[in-house]
Amino acid sequence: MQWAYSEEAGLTWRHVGMVLLFNAAIGLVLCLLNFAYNPQARSSEFGLYLLANMIYAQLIGCTAAFTVPWLAVRIWRLPKMAMWLVYLTALIAVAAVGTLLAVGGLLLAGIISTHQFWPQFVGSVRTATLITIIVGIASFVIETLRHRVEHTTLELKQQQLERERAQKLVLEARLSSLQSRLQPHFLFNTINSILSMIRDEPKGAEEMLQRLARLLRYALDSQQRSTVSLGDEMKLVSDYLEIERTRFGQRLKFSIDMDHEALHCEVPPYALQTLVENSMKYAIAPKREGGRIGIAVQRQNGWLEISVQDDGPGFSRDDLSEGHGLDTLEKRLALLYGEAGVLSIEGNRVSLRLPVGVPA
Repeated sequence: MQWAYSEEAGLTWRHVGMVLLFNAAIGLVLCLLNFAYNPQARSSEFGLYLLANMIYAQLIGCTAAFTVPWLAVRIWRLPKMAMWLVYLTALIAVAAVGTLLAVGGLLLAGIISTHQFWPQFVGSVRTATLITIIVGIASFVIETLRHRVEHTTLELKQQQLERERAQKLVLEARLSSLQSRLQPHFLFNTINSILSMIRDEPKGAEEMLQRLARLLRYALDSQQRSTVSLGDEMKLVSDYLEIERTRFGQRLKFSIDMDHEALHCEVPPYALQTLVENSMKYAIAPKREGGRIGIAVQRQNGWLEISVQDDGPGFSRDDLSEGHGLDTLEKRLALLYGEAGVLSIEGNRVSLRLPVGVPA
């Protein structure tokens, strides 16, 4: 028969080797203690003492090593008192069975005779039980601590992965938003409008150029931040809409109903702007007559509610595709706020509900 090596099998045999080595160490210590405190012991009997203690240590130790962990996995969810009662009972039973096997091993090895079997068992089982309980409890405590450390390490790694994912989504959103502002038609229309205004409306051309500069500056300044003030986000949206109004003229109408107490609240960068840009792209731009966008912001009972409504045809959550601006925004909200951050779609109205304060 040909055996194939696997990592799982390698770990199993490594575990067996560690158990045997640990048992051998216990057997050696017991042998030295018995030999040192037995005044009748002679140097010529050291080998016999060593063999007897190795038989005890290996048979009792292996019985415990391959039964106690199996039991511990199945009882750790029990109430604490019940778990320890079952665990200690199991350790006593393991000590008794292991001692019975060990004395049988001594009999087979010729170290004791048949009539010495039960006296040897009775004389050994107490010591074996004490050692088994001590080692069993110590192992249980060590394994519990190790499990907690591994669980904590896993949680920290998961949190780190979530932070890295959140940062990636934020960077993607910023890059996407910056790219949308650097699209040739957007820049061409904006610059063309500025050029056409220079002669007749120099002040308006200057204001438009300042808006474009602020819009690009916002993209650069918010790169290292997970949240910005709603006031800064509103300035971005206002500049964006004013620039777009140079393209659409009277076809674009918008209104802002703002709770000024909410201006200092923190929101993810481009959260509100993503909603407005979605309305521009799907409700205003496709219609010859243009349309209207209404922005409403309200702070109430520890929550910040932001909504953007247009007079377009509307859509549903099923219309969102992977990588869509709203889809990316929703993922960012989940990473920043967990279940507390909610994006709702109701026809031609999209709203955000965020907890006021620092994201979790």
